Amino acid sequence: MSLRRLSGHLATLLGVLWLLLAVPAGAENNNGTPTQPVSLGEACRRAWKENANLKVSRLQEKVADQEVVRARSGFLPKVNTRLDQTIYDDPVKYKVAIGPGGTFSLLDRNYWESQSTIEQTIFDLSVPARYRKAVLGREAAKLDTYATRDDIFLLTAQLYFQTLRAQKLVTTAEQEVVQLKDHRRIAQDLYDFGVVTYNDVLQAQVALADAQQRLISARNSVVNTRSSLNKVIGVEVTHTTRLVEETGITAPPGSQGEATEAALRSRNDLKAAARRVEQGEKGITEAQAGYLPRLYAQGGHYYQQNDKSLHDHQYFAIFGLQWNLFNGLDTKAQVSQAREKLEQLKVQSQDLSQQVQLDVQNAYLALKETAERIGVTKEAVVQGEENLRLNEERYKEQVGTATDVIDAQTLLTRTRVNYYNALYDHQFAKAQMLRAVGKINDLAESADSPAPPPSRHGRRPPTP
Repeated sequence: MSLRRLSGHLATLLGVLWLLLAVPAGAENNNGTPTQPVSLGEACRRAWKENANLKVSRLQEKVADQEVVRARSGFLPKVNTRLDQTIYDDPVKYKVAIGPGGTFSLLDRNYWESQSTIEQTIFDLSVPARYRKAVLGREAAKLDTYATRDDIFLLTAQLYFQTLRAQKLVTTAEQEVVQLKDHRRIAQDLYDFGVVTYNDVLQAQVALADAQQRLISARNSVVNTRSSLNKVIGVEVTHTTRLVEETGITAPPGSQGEATEAALRSRNDLKAAARRVEQGEKGITEAQAGYLPRLYAQGGHYYQQNDKSLHDHQYFAIFGLQWNLFNGLDTKAQVSQAREKLEQLKVQSQDLSQQVQLDVQNAYLALKETAERIGVTKEAVVQGEENLRLNEERYKEQVGTATDVIDAQTLLTRTRVNYYNALYDHQFAKAQMLRAVGKINDLAESADSPAPPPSRHGRRPPTP
């Protein structure tokens, strides 16, 4: 081999190695869509970064941060300055009873003046109240973001399992179509041999057409559900996102009462509601400050360009008190509004507490119900498969009818659908329980579950 050819092979090999190192497995392509199967944990992490509602909530946090900055400014001195020029058509003159002419002027017709002041509030009850109110609002905004995250994670889990279930239902519908095609072929063969009437063939064709329609609907359901999931996790809606089979969710242990206590301690929406109540209390204090005086100190410098004055520059200091003695009952109305708002927040917080307890109860009962359904439907699938096998054999031996075979196939399909409904309802119930007790963020932090090996069975899936 020549040296030039060897150099070319080495360059090609280095180029391939560079591409393999530069593009990691499981990465995204340029438009941010995943190129590898997505687990539930990865879906939640994507939703945290890309979901529009969460982005809006995080922007609201920044708004609350700036409200704290504005409220803090009340503790700091205010510095102001102004510069202006005044031009009169005639100098300002004063009439006096003495002296020749009887008039004199104190100001030039055209002059400049400037004033700079620094003012510090000494006492104003509204300033600390407003600051504490803003701090509580910032905390509530952050907790609102966490509560929104929890809702989005629950929605992500719901759509994730709905997509997996829809995919299983497509497989079930495909198996039903294959089995009905086999039955139609057997019926056609028996009819060709003159063993059965043509009605068996027609019956098989009608059942097959009905199954094919269900297959079409099942495939459309996968596309629609997957697109909804893509929107929630910030992936292009039309992208064919592949999902990892997820069975690794662990529901919190303990009784319903323990779960309720944990929820009342941990739920972010409850914490946010508590902050809102505290914020409402500070709102009353801020409004009541209108009844009290404001004390302040001010110092500054004044300059006026005036040929008729002895001093162009003047320095001054002021200790002042401002007291709004009557403002048309506006302060009284503000206090009443703040109190009514506080009562409103308390009612909302109490109602939310009741809703949290209801969420725990619903999730706890759903966990028990779906677990029992899995056991029942799992056995039903085994029995349905055996029932179909026996009816197919009976039909081949002309002991049973075509109706028996089709009924057995319909029953098997229904039991498979019931099993997958129970299976993924149970997985979603685990996510509901995590959401109910305020721990659904564990989904984004948990390890990804491995995908199950592909089935080697062609006609029927392995018994669940």
